[in-house]
Amino acid sequence: MKRLIHGVVDRLDHRFINDLPPFDIINPSAENLAKYFYDEITGRLPTAVRLGQVKIWETDITSATFRP
Repeated sequence: MKRLIHGVVDRLDHRFINDLPPFDIINPSAENLAKYFYDEITGRLPTAVRLGQVKIWETDITSATFRP
């Protein structure tokens, strides 16, 4: 799971997210980032494994959670 997460993070890290699909079309809000991480990770999991949710933290007290 860490490898999958790092793969998604590495694609976005130190880049201007607004230039990268799908964020060149949609707002890179925490809500949209949570869905993006969910979709990217779910697409790489074995079919027998299901991801329940993704939570993205903006600050120490603010987060966004995506649940399918």
